[in-house]
Amino acid sequence: MLTTIGLLTHKFFTEYRRHAIVVILILAAIITPTTDPFSLGIVTIPLYILYEAGIIIATRIGKEKESNKEWS
Repeated sequence: MLTTIGLLTHKFFTEYRRHAIVVILILAAIITPTTDPFSLGIVTIPLYILYEAGIIIATRIGKEKESNKEWS
């Protein structure tokens, strides 16, 4: 949504990927009820996959916006 309205680009998401990984790990540690690494991984992996999917979607939206500007 933020890419659609022009607040963020895919470059922002890729530039701050390392920061996002740390935030995802902290969020997963807060969410998981136990302290074992397996539970942490079970929560971390889907969150990271969603982040990467967001980058792919933002890239596609950015390309569509650029192609629409060329037609205007």
